[in-house]
Amino acid sequence: MSRVKVVGLVLVVTVCLGWTAADDGSFTVTRAKKLIPEAAGLPAEDLIGIMQGGNPAGAAPKNGDSLTWVVLNLVPDPEAKSFRYASEQPNPVKLAGAICGPKRLDGSYRPVSTAIHREYITDCTATVDGGTATGTVTFKAEGAYEGAAEYTARKKDGAWRIEEFRLPDLKVTLVLGADGKWAKK
Repeated sequence: MSRVKVVGLVLVVTVCLGWTAADDGSFTVTRAKKLIPEAAGLPAEDLIGIMQGGNPAGAAPKNGDSLTWVVLNLVPDPEAKSFRYASEQPNPVKLAGAICGPKRLDGSYRPVSTAIHREYITDCTATVDGGTATGTVTFKAEGAYEGAAEYTARKKDGAWRIEEFRLPDLKVTLVLGADGKWAKK
């Protein structure tokens, strides 16, 4: 086999399998897009359990007040730019479908239910200053909702993680605690 064919074959396999060059540990927009969906979400089994339990008073996901949990409990504000429903009356079926997200190839849902699935991200910025990164993620779930959230990420124990979300015009700030739970600030 010629050298050109081998290089071409390696390139095709690399692209198809999603392999990338060695990770240098820097924070980039690509890294933000990977981290934000899970950080903003809640375990799918928690959402299902809460829905099946009829959402009793005080019911909340194990990971606290995640961005998705806050969004699910928002009173619609048509003036807000941080988060708005696609229509004046939110459609519960479209909202649930969007948060459950696109199905995997095998037809199953992902283990994290999130308002910001990677496929919904329409824009993302990142500015890094040492071990802290800040930016804005803009997202849209067609026919359900759209919005923009500010975030802060920090490097902890050698790995980047999202530690804060902000929806400024809704006066919502969520902070990841040392216990791994999100809380309103």
